[in-house]
Amino acid sequence: MRRILVIVLVLVLALGIAGPATSMTQAMGGPSKVTPDDLPVVKPPMELVGGPTTPTGNPHGASPGQEGKPDKPGKPDKEPAANKWAVVVGIADYEGSQYDLWHTDEDAKEMASALKENYGFDSGNVKLLLNRKATCGAIISAIDWLIQNEDAESTVVFFFSGHGFRAADGEGWDSDTESDNQDEGIVSYDFYGLPDGFLQQKLSDLESQKVALCFGSCHSGGMFDDASDLQGANRVVASACRADEYAWDYLLLGNTLWGKHFVDEGLLQGLADMQGDVSIEEAHAYAYLEVIGVRSDSHPQMNDQYVGELIP
Repeated sequence: MRRILVIVLVLVLALGIAGPATSMTQAMGGPSKVTPDDLPVVKPPMELVGGPTTPTGNPHGASPGQEGKPDKPGKPDKEPAANKWAVVVGIADYEGSQYDLWHTDEDAKEMASALKENYGFDSGNVKLLLNRKATCGAIISAIDWLIQNEDAESTVVFFFSGHGFRAADGEGWDSDTESDNQDEGIVSYDFYGLPDGFLQQKLSDLESQKVALCFGSCHSGGMFDDASDLQGANRVVASACRADEYAWDYLLLGNTLWGKHFVDEGLLQGLADMQGDVSIEEAHAYAYLEVIGVRSDSHPQMNDQYVGELIP
């Protein structure tokens, strides 16, 4: 087995990143070209999300972890320069190994670095959840932490890179009915699906007037393609692809395709800079051209309802 693995590795390295049909390219569904349709995604238990969601169990028997949303306490005094808060999630190593990805966690690491190094986020104000730390309960608790600490003067960032999913409205993932009759969402480490309707309900508690929501997952453009979705006043929402498209992960790129250009080059290295600090809008414009130049079937999307350029 070891010799076979070595031979395969040499072949993959020789192929480089030329041509999307080779084995070194994947949709976010997994290293063996598993699509999101193949993921064992289940609805979160009611004790985590509240509301009418029916518990359906964990496909791998892992504990969901955290409890639901706590009451919002009085906020501590914060220096204005430190009033920036972020939850950054990246999952490449999913529970088990069948549905693992390559570099979605690297996207998240570099996003956290960009926020701290280039945009003045205090380390204690950036909650980074990677791989097994990014359970359904942990993601929900991190959003609660975000809501507890931010205020109307805050800059808020929520970033996710990992598996996404798409399901028919009739399956009851959330209570809204979308114009395309489809729900989209993100997938936690333990394979619970958090749909756009649930995320919108949680994030509607934000007081901040400066919010960036960024999603590097399959079907992520569908999370803000309907009036009841994640877009809203004073928000910029960016995604790796349209609702009916996949995001892509390249073995030798070191990031996902979108993450390489939006996060690594755009925000961290500052290559998207047109006038001073790189804004979310500039990073999106830069990544859009780079991504479609490689994948004509994957179009990054953005909804911008922030006045001016949103610089985190």
